[in-house]
Amino acid sequence: MASIFCCFRGCASFLDLGFATPTVPIKKQPVIALNQHQTGQEVVLVKDGTRICGTGGALGNTAIMQDKAYFEVRLQQSGVWGIGLGSEKADMNTVPMGNDADSWVMCSDGYLRHNKEEMHRITQIPQEGDTIGVSYNHIELNFYLNGQKLDCPFTNVRGQVYPAVYVDDGAVLDIVFENFVRDPPPGFDKIMLEQSLLET
Repeated sequence: MASIFCCFRGCASFLDLGFATPTVPIKKQPVIALNQHQTGQEVVLVKDGTRICGTGGALGNTAIMQDKAYFEVRLQQSGVWGIGLGSEKADMNTVPMGNDADSWVMCSDGYLRHNKEEMHRITQIPQEGDTIGVSYNHIELNFYLNGQKLDCPFTNVRGQVYPAVYVDDGAVLDIVFENFVRDPPPGFDKIMLEQSLLET
């Protein structure tokens, strides 16, 4: 009788018929998200690093290495926010980002900022529930509002950069690295981890 219970529980016994399978640890695949170690001091990341709230900025956990990369941000709650790219040197504690030479962002007031300059201004200001797409091909950084290109590119992005977002004044953003609401522009795809690029 004991051997029957052992069969169901997977016990090893003198009646081991070789049916038990060894336990194989499941290797968790790396996931692209916001980096807990590259955030402002008052930033809160939730939902496994895909939602940002609090005050300050955060960078993605992987640099954009491929030729044409795309990601999305969903505006869950209005406030002060910004979306774009930043280097590891970007200031994560200063709002708005874009006031240093290491960040390129579209801000909630409609201005695109870099190095204390307002490079462009959009007239369609994103609202709660909107999806902002971001494409980057190492030549241009472009933004899309609910699938429509805003035609206000940054063309001066330099060096190794990461997805960058910041929030303040109650804003809540969800950053989406796959399973997009809108189709990426032709030729663009989700950001790939460096290991994935080596395998392609």
